[in-house]
Amino acid sequence: MGTEGGPSASDIVYLFGDRFVKKARVGGEQLVYGGAKVKISDLAEKLLVSAFADLAGRGHLGLEAIQEKKLGLFTTRDVQVTRLGGPGEALYGVDAAIWDNLSGDPRQDRVREIISRILGGERPNPWRGIVELAKMGLAEQGYLLAEKEELRFRPDKLHWSANEALVLAREGRVDEVKAVLSSLETSDPSLYKQLVDSVKKGIRAMVESPDFDSD
Repeated sequence: MGTEGGPSASDIVYLFGDRFVKKARVGGEQLVYGGAKVKISDLAEKLLVSAFADLAGRGHLGLEAIQEKKLGLFTTRDVQVTRLGGPGEALYGVDAAIWDNLSGDPRQDRVREIISRILGGERPNPWRGIVELAKMGLAEQGYLLAEKEELRFRPDKLHWSANEALVLAREGRVDEVKAVLSSLETSDPSLYKQLVDSVKKGIRAMVESPDFDSD
């Protein structure tokens, strides 16, 4: 059964991903519900943007576009995140990851730093790490089901399926989530633009660097 408050904005973005990001022409991440394939980088970025926007819209976070000079030579821009009133409901997936990685220090709680803490280090594909967070959160709520691979040589492989009746009942929330994103973009275009930019750069910064052997 799904959680009482229903899935969050980022949950809806994953469940109906092809309604929020373009379908992939080649390859792509296959969504569990519906089976559409979308570009994984676009999906991961939209998951984070929608989570930050929704948490802010519900009064849990404050978001402020900031800029500062580094060494007096160049200007860096980011979004500062401030914890406000705590959520009365349980958080899952990407929302929980954001909330749990707030330090309370304004100098540390910037979108790029938060993404770095969420991912916990460089990865070959950090976008997949964000998408997997969303999927695990949805599994905790009963919208997705995960079964472990039975073959001995792939013990960590998961087979995903959707609780289709439960997911379908939430399809009406797609327009609500689009409205949340549109509201932030309309009310504060510069903040929205910086949030999107910081999310993109924050994930990209966590791509694992090639380890060249000098011998």
